[in-house]
Amino acid sequence: MKCQVKDELVSQLIALNNKLNLLSPDLVHGDEARAEVQLQRENLYAEIKHHRAKGHEGKPCPAARQVWASHL
Repeated sequence: MKCQVKDELVSQLIALNNKLNLLSPDLVHGDEARAEVQLQRENLYAEIKHHRAKGHEGKPCPAARQVWASHL
C-alpha cells in the first residue's frame, strides 16, 4: 500500500540525513548547522511517528508497516 504523505516525510528525512552527513565539522558554523539539521530530523521523526499512529483520519497509516520494516 502506498501513502503519499508517508513517502514525502521519508523523502524529507532522507534528504536531511544526507545533509547532516555532508556537513563538515571543519566549517566555521558547522556545529550550528549540524544542530539545526538534527533538530529538523527530530521534528520529522516525531511527525512520521504521529502519521504512522494517527495520520489517516485518526487511524494508523496502512503503509507504515512497509516503511519501518524496510528500515530495521
